[in-house]
Amino acid sequence: MSKHLNFSIKTLTLAAAVLLFGACDMGLPDPFAKRTIVTPKAASSVIICRSQQCAPARTNMTREFLYNSLLNLFDNNLDSTVLICDADPASRMCFENYIQFNIKAGVTPATVVIDSAKLLSVKLRKEEQIIDIVLDYNMHYNAIRPACLTSKSGLFVKSPDYVLMEDTGYACKFTTTADSLISTVFAIDYVDLDYGVIGMNYSFGVAGPAYGGGTGYMLMRFQKNAFPSDPKKFVLPKQPEVATMPTAVSGQQKAGVKTDAAKLAPGQYKVTPLPLK
Repeated sequence: MSKHLNFSIKTLTLAAAVLLFGACDMGLPDPFAKRTIVTPKAASSVIICRSQQCAPARTNMTREFLYNSLLNLFDNNLDSTVLICDADPASRMCFENYIQFNIKAGVTPATVVIDSAKLLSVKLRKEEQIIDIVLDYNMHYNAIRPACLTSKSGLFVKSPDYVLMEDTGYACKFTTTADSLISTVFAIDYVDLDYGVIGMNYSFGVAGPAYGGGTGYMLMRFQKNAFPSDPKKFVLPKQPEVATMPTAVSGQQKAGVKTDAAKLAPGQYKVTPLPLK
């Protein structure tokens, strides 16, 4: 009887090994390989809602106004809790009152759940044209709260159709051996100034002793809206203009103004995102 049992165990082990290597040969994903998290693409159009009306930002809002609106929304909710939910990108309705993604903490599979974040700091860097935002995520994995540093994110508006928020990476302890690094990127495509809601495609990537992550669509729901607003908080710096002598064009004199700033194509601005370290 024991011989038959040993033969069965050896047969099952051999079959599992054959299936595993066969999956690799057939081009199937390796179950033990570390995944690369895809950065979410920027939205083709950012929808802004104000005064109970919604429209693409490019049709009724300047880049400066969009900067100020987002700054006011975060600034009005300083030291408060921002709710986070998994949502439908079409209807902007929450599926669950949290987002989740899978990681491996060492060799242990784990599910990370985030349902909110504490907004700790909001600062404007005018020269870099970036809004610095510090968040403390209420994060759990397998019902355990890891020890994490705060996320220091930079929010910038490259154009009314390109709003991005990303951090430089922050450490979390999912294992007892060493810290893991979490990097997050948010591509914002919806801002409701009346009710204090931001919709965005998100990407969470975890690297180190714990690795994994996930992407999807989520809503940030603030306790206060973006009003009252102060349009003078953020003003784009103007490039100096240098007057030139009149130039002859087709036998006629024409006065012109020459600028030393490089010419920018439509939709391009001198805004640099925060690098991921």
